[in-house]
Amino acid sequence: MKIDFRTIKVNDGTKISDIAKAFVDSNSDLILIDENSVFSQPHLELLTDYPRKTATALVAPLYNGETRVVGDRVVGAGSSFHTAGGGNSTFVGALRLSQNQRKEVIAALDKMERSGINAHSLDLILVALVRANIHVASAQLVFATYIRSGDSELRSKVRSEIESINVDRLRLKMANRANDGFFSVFVLRKFSKLFTWAAVRLRVTPNQVTLISFAIGLLSAYEFSRGDFWSIFIGALLLQLSIIVDCVDGELARYTRRFSQLGAWLDAITDRIKEYLVFFGLAYGAARDGRDLWIPAMAMMVFQAVRHLSDYNFARINKVRSTDLPIIDVKLANDGFVPIKKAKKSRLQYWAKKVIQFPIGERWLVISASAVIGGAAFTFTVMPILAAISIIVVFRARIRVTRSWPKERVNKDLIDDQLDTFKKPKSTNRFDWLEPSILRAIEGAIVICLTVITDLNRPAAFLLLFAIIYGHYDNLYRALQGEHKPKWLSYAGTFIIGRIAILGVFIIFSWSIAPLVWYFGALFLVVSSIQWIAGEKSRIA
Repeated sequence: MKIDFRTIKVNDGTKISDIAKAFVDSNSDLILIDENSVFSQPHLELLTDYPRKTATALVAPLYNGETRVVGDRVVGAGSSFHTAGGGNSTFVGALRLSQNQRKEVIAALDKMERSGINAHSLDLILVALVRANIHVASAQLVFATYIRSGDSELRSKVRSEIESINVDRLRLKMANRANDGFFSVFVLRKFSKLFTWAAVRLRVTPNQVTLISFAIGLLSAYEFSRGDFWSIFIGALLLQLSIIVDCVDGELARYTRRFSQLGAWLDAITDRIKEYLVFFGLAYGAARDGRDLWIPAMAMMVFQAVRHLSDYNFARINKVRSTDLPIIDVKLANDGFVPIKKAKKSRLQYWAKKVIQFPIGERWLVISASAVIGGAAFTFTVMPILAAISIIVVFRARIRVTRSWPKERVNKDLIDDQLDTFKKPKSTNRFDWLEPSILRAIEGAIVICLTVITDLNRPAAFLLLFAIIYGHYDNLYRALQGEHKPKWLSYAGTFIIGRIAILGVFIIFSWSIAPLVWYFGALFLVVSSIQWIAGEKSRIA
């Protein structure tokens, strides 16, 4: 992927007007670097080699720093004149201006230039962007030293320290995913680094790694389906191997700077398929031993889908709300932000909270361990209990946060494109992030109830529900990437009401639901996926 940009060195004499003119006269992004800044090449690559659609600032964590970062966005910035409350980072002196925000950036630079404030132009530009509520992403400088200083001796010292760093090891450290779960950080990624290192040497692509992980996950589900102890044991080991390899694709993408929407979609969707086919395998294996666990397996699949959708939707809506900043006059010295003092959490509290959230690492560990210890019945007993505890704790906090929001909707299309039913354009429901999950729960509950009270073939009912849930994940990932599903594809899926009505007709006439399984499976897993991939390739071209 070719990234078009040019680099400008900024010194104390550089004027904002000079930078603005260079930006206006160019069709490419600008990389602005303070000549007094020293940092590693891999950290510069966070600005130059990543696909950036917005302005991006290189920052380093610093308690009471002059820069405030929330999530992955700079929301407060300072200069020798300006101050930002609640600073948690420092601006390292490297900034990328994006032509995608051309009109807004030019206006912000012009406003700052006309203010007449005397300070370093690079700091003033960052302040101008943030106070104009222009999205500035934060690229984190971690795992290496840096300096921004007018002292040449200090710069030389830091430069020498950076030259002694093993660049490949630094890139590997930087490839780690931030904010991962406890089991992933302390166990899985210890192993995944070794696989990532090997993948780099073998020139394997991230998507190839994703498909390898997917194949291992399918093999794990097959072993679970055999039902005997040693097959379950092998299945458990393969499931852990699958998630270790699954960590590699993201690490490899960050290491090699090979990113794509297709890769993100493929990684996410294959994780869901692997997990739910493992549920199928466990239930199938139990059935071979005379135990009917199809209903718990279906319920667990629906439960997890409801949780996943709420996780993604709340995170995106909360991010939009928390970074929707007021426009602040650049002539004001202080941005007026007053941080709310919170008790500092210990590392034990931090990791305990992570574990309670029941992320994929912990979830798949429980599946593997419980299946080996007590078989499928034990898994479908332990998993719902732990998942219920997690969802109660997490939802309690999210509802409290949601009640503090204004009674209005933001990012409406994200939610409306997932409803798979009628839309409510005039709705002001601030809890709308829950609506896709509630609808999935209702549809799933109806299918499960019909399976319980009728003589439906239960493995077929599981696969039907699996295909439908896959369709909802497809809606979710499209919405997260700002894509609308084609109308013909939505109508072919018959929406929630249509699917329930069709299933009801099949039950009334005692027809086999195998045709429904094949139809919705082919539509959602094959046709919809092909349409998405073809559309993505055409957009890239």
